Amino acid sequence: MKNIVFDMGGVLIDFNPQRMLNDNFPPQYHDIINKNVFQSVHWKNMDRGTESVDEAIENMLPSIPPEARNKMRELILDREGQMPPLTEMTPIIKSLKEDGYRLFVLSNCAKWFHEFKYTIPAIELFDGFLISADYELLKPEREIFELFLNKFNLSAEDCLFIDDSPANIEAAKSLGFKTFCFDTRDFDGLKAYIGRLKEE
Repeated sequence: MKNIVFDMGGVLIDFNPQRMLNDNFPPQYHDIINKNVFQSVHWKNMDRGTESVDEAIENMLPSIPPEARNKMRELILDREGQMPPLTEMTPIIKSLKEDGYRLFVLSNCAKWFHEFKYTIPAIELFDGFLISADYELLKPEREIFELFLNKFNLSAEDCLFIDDSPANIEAAKSLGFKTFCFDTRDFDGLKAYIGRLKEE
């Protein structure tokens, strides 16, 4: 293992739609907003780069109750406030870098990533980033993983891929990546798994 590849939302930053809903809307709004915003084709298109952030917002909001639209727009645009860094990851990143590993980000994210990537913990220690919207691809599509490996001249067998999506994990595993599913934010489990890989 030579390279550690991180997803961003749910791994390096706290992208948590349910928290955003709980903190800002009464329960009767949750399902309709989740379906028509976070689970919508427009959100996916934003991450794929085929709709701009502004276009996606304008396409999503008419499907939710009028009284929730302004607040939802504010939440989507408040990237730093709504998606703070997961600071527990900072010592893990620093330790990996000190041990000589190369560090990368492979994330489904809109092009606004380039405006707020500084919120990633210890961003100065990363060696490269591949963001879906820049290439009109999305995880778990095989092509985005192949593009990532080619872009940075890496072998999947030399990489550990950390993501909170089981579907993304399975896609990476099928290509030969070592993987860790971070869906429960188990920082201690991640550290223990990396420790075992170091001993192999």
